[in-house]
Amino acid sequence: MVTIDLTLTFQTPLNIGSGAQRGTLADRAMIKDDRGWPYVPTSALKGRLRHAVEQVAAGLEQRVCITHQNMCPDESGYVCPVCRIFGAPWIPGRLRFTRLTLSGPKELVRLLEDYQRQTRQPPRTSHRYGVALSRRRGVAEEALLYTTELFEPGTLLEFSGALSGDLAVAEAALVVAGLRLIPALGRGKSGGLGWMTAKTVVKADDTIWDEATLRAALREEASV
Repeated sequence: MVTIDLTLTFQTPLNIGSGAQRGTLADRAMIKDDRGWPYVPTSALKGRLRHAVEQVAAGLEQRVCITHQNMCPDESGYVCPVCRIFGAPWIPGRLRFTRLTLSGPKELVRLLEDYQRQTRQPPRTSHRYGVALSRRRGVAEEALLYTTELFEPGTLLEFSGALSGDLAVAEAALVVAGLRLIPALGRGKSGGLGWMTAKTVVKADDTIWDEATLRAALREEASV
């Protein structure tokens, strides 16, 4: 069993959408848990990561199926590396995700824990104002001012969790490379929201696969 410990550090404020307007009047609410804390859901990461891994595998000149069109297996029974990792309609995926919860900065986590123990109220968020643009006219649309909910803007937020599965070293290397390729998550990326970096630690039982091991596995895949 391989475990990829993952920490995402956001250099800019983020807004990962929520279908429920919970605890806010913002037009674009952000997703929060039952205590009012923001988190990164698996749904926000998995699809984006699969697309990034497809790009990495294609860059290594590996045969990759086209998602939602001609997915694996093909007529010969071939299964591409992306479908082996993430699955396809006829193939179970090997990689399992957990939600990423707020893990830093530590001072903020301690402050929120103390705040909730004392008041049992969710932490406060703020709003950023924007206006929708007309693609046809290239100007602001009338009566389409909107608000975006943000959590602690100006703070470098960290979210941590784990990915795990029965992966070969080359497959784990593809996942790590895909994570490094993702520039941002959530809404408002073109407006500078949600830009982040990923830090990973890959462990196979009691052994840590370091950067050199993962790079060597990718080079070997590229030469096949």
